[in-house]
Amino acid sequence: MIAPLSKSEPHRAIGRILAKKRKALRLTQAMAAQKSGLSLSMLRRAESHGTIPLPQLLRLAATIGYDLHLRESSPPPATKQSKANLNRRHPGLVWSNAKAPKEIYIRKALLNPRFAQLLKLSREFGLEALKREWHVLCTQSAAESKDVHRAAPEVTRILRNMEAATTPSR
Repeated sequence: MIAPLSKSEPHRAIGRILAKKRKALRLTQAMAAQKSGLSLSMLRRAESHGTIPLPQLLRLAATIGYDLHLRESSPPPATKQSKANLNRRHPGLVWSNAKAPKEIYIRKALLNPRFAQLLKLSREFGLEALKREWHVLCTQSAAESKDVHRAAPEVTRILRNMEAATTPSR
């Protein structure tokens, strides 16, 4: 069984999983502690707080029928974040329309380039998204070209530096 852990309190989630399994096996805490060679206080602490040294956790897990495995997990894609939180994560970019698409946030940040803001957006949506929106802005009408022209030196420098930082050195 793969037991999902709480992201906010993984220790407590482990403790709840251990207690649930022990109860399903109809073992008291005293019985499980004795079978696994743990003190009763350590078992109680493990179940209530999830704090237990690894060797004792392995013994307890084996006692109640669990194998513990480590597996590599891939980080969640940056674009999976909710659009609803976009305005909260990037306050001040598009204050008049909280439901604006991500492209609007990126373009607004590019026209008022601040390295920290562009770095956050790059991490969240990818450097390619920033470059794509910069290209869109550069090919816009003459009315917007004034803002693009003003921001161009800074944006070009920031994007170039981000590109250099993400390109593996040879």
